[in-house]
Amino acid sequence: MKGEVLDIKKILNNLSENIFIKESKKGLMLIDRISKMTFSLELDDYDNIIRQNKKHVLSKILKKDQLMILDCTGGFARDSAIISSLGNNVTMIEENLIVMRILKDAMSRIQNRKVDCIFKRITTKLGSCLEYIKTTNKIYDYIYFDFMFNNCSTALPSKREQFLRKIVKNDINTNKAIVEEVLQRVGCKVIIKEHIKSNNYQHLDIINTYKEKVVKYHLLQGKNGYYKLYQSKK
Repeated sequence: MKGEVLDIKKILNNLSENIFIKESKKGLMLIDRISKMTFSLELDDYDNIIRQNKKHVLSKILKKDQLMILDCTGGFARDSAIISSLGNNVTMIEENLIVMRILKDAMSRIQNRKVDCIFKRITTKLGSCLEYIKTTNKIYDYIYFDFMFNNCSTALPSKREQFLRKIVKNDINTNKAIVEEVLQRVGCKVIIKEHIKSNNYQHLDIINTYKEKVVKYHLLQGKNGYYKLYQSKK
């Protein structure tokens, strides 16, 4: 995995000319020069989401607690927070340096005790999920993917999603290739979240699909029957 030292100057140099980070007393702020839109990540706001976690579809998929979950598309950790709030331990991987820096800054400013406890069960790692899966000796119960923010819809995305789209480069073919390789490498279950109108993963052997109004969650089984044996010997 890549180093966890998140140099702010390096991040600023890697931003596009239309997006920049402003340091303030309240934390880091993303600013879009063209639209004049601003965004600050406040993880205390996740308290509203966490309060309704038992009604979330993930609570139906993850029927037990104390599970080991690998979130391969961490982003701003919204889904990781929900998964953690259900009593699970989460390893969250994010490949984008800017996203990770914003998240780390927001984590350092958490005031809500409940949110703070939830994030204490989330381990963040900067780097490639494939690289991590190839080298880790940890055994996970579920591996989670959320490529949803790249989907176009008639509804205006939240500021969080709009900035993710501006910052993170993603390609559906790349995403498919990652999921397909992960399925061959692991023996645990895999969850893929996508827009309700998308059908990018229908070619895979889906066990079940859990639908909401805007999104759906596919549940799949990893194909590597030697996964647990191999991992336990490391």
